[in-house]
Amino acid sequence: MDPKLRVVVHVDIDRESAQIEVRGHVTTRNIVALYSLVRRTSALASGLGVIINLQHARIEAAALEELHDCSASEHLPGYVAHEGEGCRLRVIDPPGTGAAALAMAGSAG
Repeated sequence: MDPKLRVVVHVDIDRESAQIEVRGHVTTRNIVALYSLVRRTSALASGLGVIINLQHARIEAAALEELHDCSASEHLPGYVAHEGEGCRLRVIDPPGTGAAALAMAGSAG
């Protein structure tokens, strides 16, 4: 899979959401670019929720964990956003990386 990130942003102001479709390989090194895009997208309208769709991407486990941590805390990392700056974020995992897949991998080992 191509190591470059390619993204398409769909914004639906009426539904107060935006979806960022990601293709390529998300790593802990290039995730900063994704965070910056999330921050800019969420700033388009007050209260805009952002969905990161990774269904057509490959992602390192550490990067996926980071995204899920941001989603749970509703804050982007301090090196991307000002402290206290919130972000409604939801992550759609790539196939085979959800909680069920991780649980199966853990029970196999």
